[in-house]
Amino acid sequence: MLKTALLILTMAQGDATRVTLSEADSLSDCEASLDVLSQILTEAGNPPIAAICGETALRLEPFIHGTPPEAEIHRYRVEVPNGNGYRIAPLAKDETCTPDLAADPAVYCAQSGQGVLTDG
Repeated sequence: MLKTALLILTMAQGDATRVTLSEADSLSDCEASLDVLSQILTEAGNPPIAAICGETALRLEPFIHGTPPEAEIHRYRVEVPNGNGYRIAPLAKDETCTPDLAADPAVYCAQSGQGVLTDG
């Protein structure tokens, strides 16, 4: 089942890309969060590379503010097409990812402290 979620890409330590994914109750709630978080990140000197509301079937653990860089052990391939939306998929331990920001969709290889939630 698809859920509305806010995807944010930012720069992490060592020029890595960080991804966070936060579910929202509705598109309007997502857009409100997008505006507020984009402003906060920009004022903190780390403006988002991308901040996008869209639909995804992927569920990640809740975002925890202040997660240390060494806890960002989860890797994801994020595709951002020109226009709107995004696609995000976890990468297997040995799976490679090659960023291609000039492509359509642009490809980002990102890390996160948020792991994939699985049905239990």
